[in-house]
Amino acid sequence: MVTNRDAFFKKHNLPKGESVSIEEIARLSGMPIAALREVYRRGEGAWGSNLASVRIADTAAKNPNTKAFPRSERMSAHQWSMARIYSFVQKQKGTFKGADADIAKKYNLN
Repeated sequence: MVTNRDAFFKKHNLPKGESVSIEEIARLSGMPIAALREVYRRGEGAWGSNLASVRIADTAAKNPNTKAFPRSERMSAHQWSMARIYSFVQKQKGTFKGADADIAKKYNLN
């Protein structure tokens, strides 16, 4: 499964195991850091309020069964928020054109 992070790293010729900050993602993508910070904060909020949407940590698989996969087995708030940023900078419909469309509009990114 190719993730949005994988696609971003490939697009910008980054080594797969490297860590990249929000500031670096903003610089490489050309998106305002303020917009990406807003997306990150929303990711943290979604992680806290909608456990069923948070993917399983080891496999990144979707599984809304919160009894079978409690919070401790899911991505951390930071991982979930960074995944949301990668989705946003890749202009995926669920974030850029969906949940965070107002942020894209606010910063004239459409």
